[in-house]
Amino acid sequence: MTPEEYKWYVKLVQDRNHNLNLTFEQAEKVYKHEQDKNTYSEKHYFSAWEEWDYELTIFKEILNEEQFKNYETFLKENIQRYEQSLVELDSERINEIAYNEELINFYETQFLPDFFKDPFLLTFGWLSADKAKIDYLRTEYKNYLNDTKKSILTSHFRHHRTFKPKELKLSLLQHKLSYIFPNYTSFKHEMDKPTLAVAHYLKTKFQYLPDTLDDLLTRKYNELKEFNDANFKKYYGEIRGWHVVVGQITPEEEKEHRAMTLLLLDKEKYGC
Repeated sequence: MTPEEYKWYVKLVQDRNHNLNLTFEQAEKVYKHEQDKNTYSEKHYFSAWEEWDYELTIFKEILNEEQFKNYETFLKENIQRYEQSLVELDSERINEIAYNEELINFYETQFLPDFFKDPFLLTFGWLSADKAKIDYLRTEYKNYLNDTKKSILTSHFRHHRTFKPKELKLSLLQHKLSYIFPNYTSFKHEMDKPTLAVAHYLKTKFQYLPDTLDDLLTRKYNELKEFNDANFKKYYGEIRGWHVVVGQITPEEEKEHRAMTLLLLDKEKYGC
């Protein structure tokens, strides 16, 4: 950066904060702060609240008493507008909450009971020698559920504080479904190497499923598709116009997903 370019950027800082009447030296310090704040990182980033707290800390050192008083007034107004926008956005989640509540009710009352009617249906007798591996995978899935829930909670309050309670309810409802009907695909993406190795080993044992179980799966997934189509239409209407279907999986991936989901299925819903 040339000296002329540097001066131009500092002048921009002065113009952008014209209400504070920054000196050139003060604007230089603000410019340095902005460079630090905007340093690129794939892992670390500020929430809106953290960014404001950081800015408040720096500006308190840079500004004089009168300037800082004006800055605090401006900051307070900015935060109030942001809080109001969160509240307004949160009100739009009511429909999604109802959609997910109905989906969970379908799983609990219609989709899953058939899997537990026959006490021998999910015994996986041909895997009796691998019980320790199955128990290990289920324990890791339970840990994954707990870790994901903690992530949901900490991320929500970090970014939204108490201004989006409906957003939190929706996120927890969506996560609840992973307790009721395991989300193997998502779990697989988070596995460490030992867990991935166990999962791969168990997957190879599912070259086939007993006819009774395979037939039940086919019937239940057809029922689920019919329900999902009707439930989506009920809450969101018909899909209109041109659209792209994403996230399609191969027949082999679908077979793996169904088999491993059954293996992780827990009648007690992992204590949910």
